[in-house]
Amino acid sequence: MSTDENEPFAVLEEIPLQLHMWWNDLGKGSRGTVIKVLGGLVGLLNIKPRLDVIEALIPFWDPTRNVFHFSDFELTPTLEEIAGYTGLSGNFRSRYPVSPRPVSPHKFLDMLSISRDIQDGNLSEGFCTFQFLYQRYGNPQGFEAPNTGLTHAENKDKWEARRDLVFIVAFLGVIICPRKDGNIELGLVGMVDVAIKKANGTLVPLILSEIYRALTICLEGGKFFQGCNLLLQLWILEHLCHRVGYMNYGMTSLDCIKEFESRVVGVEFPEGTKAWFAHLSSLTSDKIEWTFGWLPATEVVYMSAKLCYFLLMGIRSIQPYTPHRVLRQLVRFQTVPHDEDLSVHVVELGPKAVFPEGRVRQVWNECRFLEPKTMVRDLARGEVEPNYMVWFGKRFQIPREPERPAKRPHVQ
Repeated sequence: MSTDENEPFAVLEEIPLQLHMWWNDLGKGSRGTVIKVLGGLVGLLNIKPRLDVIEALIPFWDPTRNVFHFSDFELTPTLEEIAGYTGLSGNFRSRYPVSPRPVSPHKFLDMLSISRDIQDGNLSEGFCTFQFLYQRYGNPQGFEAPNTGLTHAENKDKWEARRDLVFIVAFLGVIICPRKDGNIELGLVGMVDVAIKKANGTLVPLILSEIYRALTICLEGGKFFQGCNLLLQLWILEHLCHRVGYMNYGMTSLDCIKEFESRVVGVEFPEGTKAWFAHLSSLTSDKIEWTFGWLPATEVVYMSAKLCYFLLMGIRSIQPYTPHRVLRQLVRFQTVPHDEDLSVHVVELGPKAVFPEGRVRQVWNECRFLEPKTMVRDLARGEVEPNYMVWFGKRFQIPREPERPAKRPHVQ
């Protein structure tokens, strides 16, 4: 977190041209592997970042509940919505959330078939540069380039077979879990390796966890958004495209992100952070597109059997997730939610963290879900029980000072 109050807020605003070139150069087999893991997220390569949208959203974030609070309603990105953007299955009961894997510098080099004799001081600090990956696997001549330390013993087929894994690592490090310095966390390679090998593996909980954490860090004064600002941008813009009736775009596909512009055509959005903040401050629930017309929400995860939340595993933290607070987004009738400070369940992960994976998976495996018969008939209105608005009126007042979250535990 920055200590310079005058430092401007920043998000990922420029995607390396070489990442585009790398994707365009991948063969059919490698692209198939990338799509299995990332789905349609590669469409983010062509989305223009909007810093003003993200900066204006941050003051509305409530880190004690991991939701946005507006004048008379709450919103939060859901697993099903993020999965919809990927175009992959949103049936999370059958999915295996990929978790962080400790990766030493030697393990990192081994997994990328690079000699341990390579000297790079960044590796001992837990990261590598984008160029470290690109010059070896992104560059079409990387296999033949000198001094790369590749250990494929002149077997180009093995090199080609590694390009997909390394591309996914680079994509996640640049776009999904960005660092201010542009470097890439070594631990991503372990997660990607599992996601490729495990048929039902999913990175969606990780993506959402990183977005939640970035919002909280920036609310507390952080100057760089370390989550996927591009997905958050698409998500809020689509919820602000209110139509009188439900717009059915058909089932989501791998082109969901690519087709975003066609879904918001004709809508005029504010320009600049101040204009956006004023717009968000004036929003009311009748101006929200509650359910995306492409969202496959016939079955949605609701809460854990013993808890009112799930735990999402990110590369940097564990975040609580409470979809029962935003059932209107999931085509369900909104009831008064369980209301407690969830920030006590956030775990910040240090470089030598003992990751409580067993507990997280237990909560996940005890999920409750809502069946298709619980869907409301009017998909556009965002229905709530009468007591909900009474509860909301007593619980929140806008404008307000954001509630300070409890001190988050930090795993050393």
